[in-house]
Amino acid sequence: MTTTAHTAPHPLVPVLPLDDSPTIAAAAAHQVRGPLSSVRLRLELLQDRLTDGRDAGTAREVRGVLSEVDRLSDVLEQVLAWGSAARDTVTTEPVDVLGVTAARVDAWSATACTREVELRLTGVAVTGCQIKGALEQVLDILLDNALHVSPRGSEVLVTVRATSAHVQVELRDQGPGMTDEEISHACRPFWRGTSGRGRQGTGLGLTIASALLAASDGSLELGGSPAGGLRAVAVLPVQG
Repeated sequence: MTTTAHTAPHPLVPVLPLDDSPTIAAAAAHQVRGPLSSVRLRLELLQDRLTDGRDAGTAREVRGVLSEVDRLSDVLEQVLAWGSAARDTVTTEPVDVLGVTAARVDAWSATACTREVELRLTGVAVTGCQIKGALEQVLDILLDNALHVSPRGSEVLVTVRATSAHVQVELRDQGPGMTDEEISHACRPFWRGTSGRGRQGTGLGLTIASALLAASDGSLELGGSPAGGLRAVAVLPVQG
């Protein structure tokens, strides 16, 4: 693997959440949630009737539809998280940043293994401040993105750093990275960069990550890595 450690990384760019009516979108998603749950229940009842194996083709189709219902439910939950992060009235709580980061790295290690990508974690123990569950959700989004674009045999390095005021969780991958123009659009809802095209998903991941961090008085920063790839940095205030 060729590295260019002597080359300074590109400057990090704060990526601000966009005010594209996330609360309205979340309200609409909430209205869809009930009917979707009813559809899932009906499909599960139908699936129970097809357990005798006499209509294997129909049973297979029902399983496929249930899978799509589950995917749609995931989309709705992401939209609801987006709306929740945009509310003005939020309460914050302390978070063990290194502990949460280690737990999420461990949770994604099996995915990294199947893709032949090494996940490495270094850092310091520090207590940050977040809205409930923000860091966990943000890291799931950033790790998912990093592993998706990482070539086999590469690594994703996760580092926890702290200053007197802020804690940073930085992810560096060795994928194709993002252009300055792509970074400027990265948090636009449903927007996809070159590396995300053809991939299943909502196009809301970075939108939600940025909104959750902003609601926690933090930020999401993106930039280039010296060895190629993307640097994504989740910034949270240090718990006072």
